[in-house]
Amino acid sequence: MALNIKDEETHRLAQELANQNGETLPTAVKVALQERLDRQQPNPKAGLVEWLDELSQRTAPLLKDLPPSDKVGDLLFDKEAGLPL
Repeated sequence: MALNIKDEETHRLAQELANQNGETLPTAVKVALQERLDRQQPNPKAGLVEWLDELSQRTAPLLKDLPPSDKVGDLLFDKEAGLPL
């Protein structure tokens, strides 16, 4: 496959990029195109912080009546036998 760049400015930019990175012209073009495509892909982590914040706000009221952390074991294990309930 061949890519024929007829625009002088585009060719100059590609050549400058290749020279700066010590790459061949095809490699510079390929990497630049891949990086741009990657930036345009939806970020799977976008909105994660907002989602976690919303989850925390919704679940916090449900957790307010829990015993202190040092007492949680009393709910899970028999004190005398030490076995799970």
